[in-house]
Amino acid sequence: MTWRTATTQPAAWHEKAARRAGPRTHKGVVRLAAVTGAALAAVLVSGCGPSKPAAPAATGPHDLDASCRSTKTDAGIEVTLTVSPCPAKGGGSAGKASVTVKDAAGKAVEGAKVEVNSEMPNMKMKGGKQSASAKGDGYESKLVLGMPGDWQISLVVTPASGQASTTVFNVKAE
Repeated sequence: MTWRTATTQPAAWHEKAARRAGPRTHKGVVRLAAVTGAALAAVLVSGCGPSKPAAPAATGPHDLDASCRSTKTDAGIEVTLTVSPCPAKGGGSAGKASVTVKDAAGKAVEGAKVEVNSEMPNMKMKGGKQSASAKGDGYESKLVLGMPGDWQISLVVTPASGQASTTVFNVKAE
């Protein structure tokens, strides 16, 4: 039994204790002091900062040009990513990622396995993995960017006779 539930105390005492404001135990007093101190510190600190909001942190360079296209080379494979609609849209609407893959001689690589992975590193958010299907001289996949902001699109290309290579493109979604 605790002091609050003890039957040896008179009933009038229990009623008076129930009406009393504030903590009733040592832990309650310590907890109240910690919360009050933290709230006071937050008020004091917020009053000391600049009056204007801070500028957003600078983001890395974006790889896509004005036509939403970029080409990179990795492990002797030239990979070109084209995003549509242009500019890339965030917010969950499905876009399209078109990928062309060429070997060191500049010939289109046919029969490769192409995987499109989107990730928003600042928010620790993944957009999912999509397998691209062959379309014309390249490959095409659905591209869903969950929200506006800076995204990384990783293209994992595994040629039929070769080793997988990963190429990362930085994309800004509006």
